Amino acid sequence: MATEELRDLRHRYKAAYTTYMHSVQAVSDASQAGVWPPEGIRLQEEQAFQELSDLRQSLLDALYAHSLKADAEKGGASTS
Repeated sequence: MATEELRDLRHRYKAAYTTYMHSVQAVSDASQAGVWPPEGIRLQEEQAFQELSDLRQSLLDALYAHSLKADAEKGGASTS
């Protein structure tokens, strides 16, 4: 069962992914029109990518820690 921390991270990760995909679409639209994306779009894409990357690592770290704890509680060895 997922912990509150895992649920929160999962929701934040999905929101960051959605934000990132919106910026990807804006860059794609600019490329389709053959224009350089406005600076605001480029900055938004860069920030969204960084946030997505950071949240991905946080979610994976928390999931790994949770799985180790679950294995320890079962008395089993973890599989790394």
